Amino acid sequence: MLSVLRQEKGNLSIVMLMVVMAMVSGLTLSSQVLRDYRNYSYEYEQHQGFHLLRADAYRGQNYLVQNPIHLSQVVAIPELKIAIDSGKLKRTFRIRSLLTKVRESSVIGTDTGVTSTTMSDVFKMKTLVNTAIGNSIGNFEDKRTQTYMSAALTLNQRSLAEFMYFSDQDSSPAGNNVYFYGKDVITGKLHSNSDIRIKQAGGGSNNGWPTFHQLVTTAGEVISTPTSYPLEQIFLGGLIEHYGEYDFPQTAETLRRNARQIGHEADAEDVIYMITVDKSSAEMYKGDISIPRRRSADVWNPYPPLPVDEADSLYNNIFAISDTTWTSSFTSGLSGRGMFVWGDLWIHGQFSGYQTWGCSNDMYLIGDIKLTNTLPPTVPSGNRNDMVGLVSEGSIFVKYGYMNPEDSVRVHPNVGADSEYPEPAGGGIFIYAAMAALGDGGESSPSDVNFDHGVFTFEYQHPHGSTPAVEVVFQDSLYYFDWIDLHRRRFPPTQSQPWPPNLDYPWYNPLWPERAPYTERGTINIYGAVAQRRRGFVHRSGNDSEYPSNDGIWNIPLDMCGGPVTTMAIPDPVIQGLVLQARRYPGTSGSGVGYRKNYNFDNRFLNSQPLFYPEARLAGGKEPLNQGAWSVELPDLNEFNRYF
Repeated sequence: MLSVLRQEKGNLSIVMLMVVMAMVSGLTLSSQVLRDYRNYSYEYEQHQGFHLLRADAYRGQNYLVQNPIHLSQVVAIPELKIAIDSGKLKRTFRIRSLLTKVRESSVIGTDTGVTSTTMSDVFKMKTLVNTAIGNSIGNFEDKRTQTYMSAALTLNQRSLAEFMYFSDQDSSPAGNNVYFYGKDVITGKLHSNSDIRIKQAGGGSNNGWPTFHQLVTTAGEVISTPTSYPLEQIFLGGLIEHYGEYDFPQTAETLRRNARQIGHEADAEDVIYMITVDKSSAEMYKGDISIPRRRSADVWNPYPPLPVDEADSLYNNIFAISDTTWTSSFTSGLSGRGMFVWGDLWIHGQFSGYQTWGCSNDMYLIGDIKLTNTLPPTVPSGNRNDMVGLVSEGSIFVKYGYMNPEDSVRVHPNVGADSEYPEPAGGGIFIYAAMAALGDGGESSPSDVNFDHGVFTFEYQHPHGSTPAVEVVFQDSLYYFDWIDLHRRRFPPTQSQPWPPNLDYPWYNPLWPERAPYTERGTINIYGAVAQRRRGFVHRSGNDSEYPSNDGIWNIPLDMCGGPVTTMAIPDPVIQGLVLQARRYPGTSGSGVGYRKNYNFDNRFLNSQPLFYPEARLAGGKEPLNQGAWSVELPDLNEFNRYF
């Protein structure tokens, strides 16, 4: 080695070797620097691209809110170019997004482990972000696009189930003011398309004021009695006045389109479907209402006339009545389905899976609406399997009573003692469902009388006694007398011969004639949500000022239902020992008619709604949406190049 160094040629060789090594090292270092820079640039672009993908999800959502699209329609929203300067790197990002509305299938489980497939409409958004040119560190320049990133987002239409209370017009069917009082505790969101009225009265635990735990919005204002009210003490979740109006649909279009149809539209006015749900199947009775036929009843004074053979009637009442003929059937496979009935729907039972039931006319709850995996009176928050929607294109009634089609036994399904369950629950009816009463009685202001608007309410609000059928033994013979009130008085009544205000009008009570009908009936226990065009009553005074229930006139469709409800005993003038007397159901309290309230919002509705439930659309067709699944995916450049 020393000999090489002593030679001139050897020194030159070493110098050349060192130069080569230096050049290689320099190139290696430059390559490393360039590679590090590009890695840094790539990571920077990936990081920024990810955030831009996320941000553009809101742009697409806002576009859909303002511009609803049709099924299978593909919309390319305007392209964006965003320049970002980090101080060391400058990059321009190109953002392209496609929106489409699709019908998507989903699998829903049941308590038995059986799964079912259901279809629903959702919005899909695909976004492509790619980077382009920029100068940056030192003298490096890279004008090539290094990064393409794509993401897919599912957007779900919000529904009216997100509101514990939703009312299109916050007034009664008679156009009178309705109030939230001290005992009203609202645990979910509330919206009204009109003014909301509150009153410091009625007890409760908030110094007489109602309590709203979640956001309250109104297109009008809050009107208070007294005028001044403690806002933060009442509206714990906040209050927004002069909020936008939501469209309140007239028909259950989404349910109609996706549901299994029962019956036919042409027969809807003359049919009743009585449904008893047992998990994923149901027993079904179809009631065909006959054409009204002429009937008559001879009138005597007194009645019953004894002996019958020696009595002459005063005159003859002539009227028309309809009969109902029932036929039974069975249906199954209900989990993960919507069902739409053409006609009146009477429904109750235990429900498995996601089920939504709707009808073209009025809906009557003839018993509990329970979930298979939730035991009353517990909340359903942990139940991932069962969810129920009830949608009526008329009103929804808690039914007073009916005659069982199987044996004609008279049934009071929705009554119970206050102490049957721990407070605030009570006996009566349990409703684990989101309910919507869409009935549209035509254009009217909140102050107009309109009894055709959809409400959630209870049946038979002005009870009076009526004379039941009796058997009388006279001179060793047994006589049977029925329709006694029709044999004693003019029917239909006239102005000169009105129907007595303290006696039930024939067939106003669905169990007519009933000697001692119930006034106070227990508790309505709701674990769900209520949407209605107007606010229906669930409790009334026996002699309230609501027009015109206490003026002695009978016109039931207009709430004219005789005189005040009285619990006074009225002895029969002829039949010994027979007393007519409206009364509280045993174990209930109060001095009016109807139910106590135990209303609880089902918080699951904030993230998941019942199948095919009415959507929440802001006035003008704007569609508020909730973001669902979001994921980064491999980009399909050809798909985007077709639209941009």
